[in-house]
Amino acid sequence: MRLPVLICLLLSTLLTGCTTILNIQSNVRVVDKPPFERILIVSRLPNVPPGYASTFIGAFPSQYTVCSVDVSPIDFETPEELISRQLDECKSQVILTLDLNRSFSGNSGKYITGYNNIYLEMSSVATGKPFWKAITLSITTALSPREVVQQLIKDGVLNGKSPVNNPRYP
Repeated sequence: MRLPVLICLLLSTLLTGCTTILNIQSNVRVVDKPPFERILIVSRLPNVPPGYASTFIGAFPSQYTVCSVDVSPIDFETPEELISRQLDECKSQVILTLDLNRSFSGNSGKYITGYNNIYLEMSSVATGKPFWKAITLSITTALSPREVVQQLIKDGVLNGKSPVNNPRYP
């Protein structure tokens, strides 16, 4: 990407506060996609505000019931314990996991910019098989829930439309 394009994207993001994903690549395995209405969002992202995963709850179309859990290295419970407890409470049928793939810098000097590759995966609770995978290029680790949901709708994983803009769910 050329420097002017990156600067334009960065300024757009800073001014609007809504675009966090610069690029997304996704893949769907339709044969493994189960019917579902209940989703558990699992955030394994470092350096996001506490409760970040809960920001996804209002971003999904209304026919989906969404629960969330933030997994942190400073939790005393293991990630498996945290996820298992939420699965029991929410009776979720699928899990959408967000995880940091890698962080890196682009450009140099006064134009240096930090980037993150964030890996997303949606899998069936019953089989454990993933049926949607994506990797993003982002300037932040806290992705916009609306952008993720819009990609899921575009890929045919979710049905319906994103809810009307709500400042709580960017």
